[in-house]
Amino acid sequence: MYAVEFFFEESFEQYVKGIWKGLHDEKITSNMYEISEIRPHITVAVYNDIPDLEMYFTRFNSFFKDVSELEIKFDVLASFPTSGTLFIDPTVTEGLIKLHKQFHKEFEDLLEFANQYYIPNNWDPHCTVAIRLNSELMIEAMKYCYQDFTPHKSKIVEVGLVKLGFKSNKCISSPTIMSNVFKALS
Repeated sequence: MYAVEFFFEESFEQYVKGIWKGLHDEKITSNMYEISEIRPHITVAVYNDIPDLEMYFTRFNSFFKDVSELEIKFDVLASFPTSGTLFIDPTVTEGLIKLHKQFHKEFEDLLEFANQYYIPNNWDPHCTVAIRLNSELMIEAMKYCYQDFTPHKSKIVEVGLVKLGFKSNKCISSPTIMSNVFKALS
C-alpha cells in the first residue's frame, strides 16, 4: 500500500512528534509514536497498488517539480469518532484544494486503486495525532492535547510517496521512498 503525503516545516513536525511522544509517555496511546519512519503529514492519496512504480516515479517528479510551498494554518483539534482518529485540522485554502484536485486529475488512471476517502469532493485534509482510540481513550487524548494546544502556522514544504507496512492489520512502518521539496515562497 502506498500513500502520497504532504510534509511540513521542521518546527511543526517537531510539535506533532511531541504530541505523539506525550501521548505515549502518558500511556494514553502509542499508535503513532511506534510507527517507524513516519512523519507528520496530510495524506493526499492512498493506493492499494501502483502497478508501474518506475513510471509513477517519473510522473510524480514531473507533476511536483514546479510546485511552490503552501502556507497553512492549524487551529482545530477534532476527531473522526467512527475510526477513533484524533487530528489537527488545517484551514482549507483554495491553493490546497486546487493542488489536491490537480494531483488526482493527473493520476486519474490510478483511481481503481485509490482509497475513496482521499479523492476530490470526499477528502478531509488532516494531520493525525492518534488512531484507533476507543471513546475513553479519545477523551483522555483530547484532554492531553487541549492542555498545551496552540494554533500553528506552517508551510507544506515537501511531498512524499510513502510505502506503508502492515502487520496484523496495524501500520508498523511508513518510509518515504521518494520525495520532492517544493519551491520556497519568495
